[in-house]
Amino acid sequence: MAEQNATETVVISARDVDFFYGEFHALKGVSMDMLEHEVTAMIGPSGCGKSTFLKLLNRMNDFVPGARLAGDILIRGEPVYGPDSDPVDIRRKVGMVFQRPNPFPKSIYDNICYGPRLVGVRAKQELDALVEKALRAAALWDEVKDLLGKSAMDLSGGQQQRVCIARALALEPDILLMDEPTSALDPIATAKVEEWIKTSGLTIVIVTHNMQQAARISDRTAFFYMGSLVEFGKTRDLFTRPRETQTENYITGRFG
Repeated sequence: MAEQNATETVVISARDVDFFYGEFHALKGVSMDMLEHEVTAMIGPSGCGKSTFLKLLNRMNDFVPGARLAGDILIRGEPVYGPDSDPVDIRRKVGMVFQRPNPFPKSIYDNICYGPRLVGVRAKQELDALVEKALRAAALWDEVKDLLGKSAMDLSGGQQQRVCIARALALEPDILLMDEPTSALDPIATAKVEEWIKTSGLTIVIVTHNMQQAARISDRTAFFYMGSLVEFGKTRDLFTRPRETQTENYITGRFG
């Protein structure tokens, strides 16, 4: 567990989380706290459990047949998997941006409005304000403000991914999950998304295969291997003074 001081607020807390896909033990006793306004990166080789853990935070694995969870995941002290938990409400508070840009085949404007309309926002003035706020937050407003009626599918890959970020932000989530959000982007688009992540002020949890990216953008980093959380701490410490030999071997390229 990473150290924290009394002024830091724990937003996400995992305690002894085990997760199974049928008989496969995908996560083994994972415990960690993620703090408000911080970027937490999760690194590790393919198949190590980091994306599985990410999806548990907003119940995306609910749709997987045979999936089974043991342990506790809390968001601001409330159980994500409690008997009274509403998965729809949780996903509204915990937004998600996926590996590949997945804009809807609609206009830029309608992409951003999709979520707010689902929860009952109808007034055009309110929707206009939400669209501008979300696109500004995703560092895209200046590029598309005169193209809001244009299909989001006609944008570049980097712009499409920022539309997806804006679409998630339009619901004003408490937390944003990002699963390899720049892996399909060119270096310029990647730099813009990274700059947004660093300056957004949101509580963000990001899965990345790119260790340099984790070092650039995150406050804390978790290293997963074969379903276990090997090490979790401040990013600078984990990359310069790892406590575990396994972590050191991974970040120095000895395996992975």
